[in-house]
Amino acid sequence: MNTTPANRSAPHKAQFNRGDFLIAFGFAAVSAIAHLVWNPIVEYWQFVATTLLFVGCLTFWLVKAWRNLQLFVTRFYCVAVIFDILAEGLLQPFHRCTLNNIMCTGRLFLVFFAFWLVAQPIERWLAARR
Repeated sequence: MNTTPANRSAPHKAQFNRGDFLIAFGFAAVSAIAHLVWNPIVEYWQFVATTLLFVGCLTFWLVKAWRNLQLFVTRFYCVAVIFDILAEGLLQPFHRCTLNNIMCTGRLFLVFFAFWLVAQPIERWLAARR
């Protein structure tokens, strides 16, 4: 069988990139888990230690997944979640309201999801024009 470039079909891209969505959903889940972990903590050093643990793990995950992320909005969201967890963890003793913080994490994810739905077709269209 001859496999010339003319005989090969172009790889079919999925309408929506599930990989980007799953990574972003994972980052949102880790953010929610972080707020639940911080709820019973009372010592400031524990906030700092758990914050550094969460930020370190998410940073490692993002570095490993960076090349596989296709959308700018997903990369931006993941970096924003890392900075959000860093700020929330270090400031948690001064504004402890776990339910509100988890709701804020959910709203942040919903905003990402809306931009993801809008940005994905636009980025595909721009990539096809190049």
